[in-house]
Amino acid sequence: MAIDPVERPLEQSFEVEKLTRLINDCRDLEQLREMALALVQQVAQQKAASAWMANRATESENAKLEMLAEVIRRRAAGGSESTPQTD
Repeated sequence: MAIDPVERPLEQSFEVEKLTRLINDCRDLEQLREMALALVQQVAQQKAASAWMANRATESENAKLEMLAEVIRRRAAGGSESTPQTD
């Protein structure tokens, strides 16, 4: 069974349901404004964290590719030195 990487875990689904009900039941405009601003802050933090993680993953992948390229270069250089030349 494959896991959908975008699918929310159960605890997040409960949190979303809780916040949705809280917002729908709220009659106080100031309280609603405070909740909205807190959620905006949370989304901004999550976006920053996601961007940082994506950047780190890219850096890690680039480092792996650079190491692989170096291994290939060394093998190619070592192989050309041991090849006998014919005239």
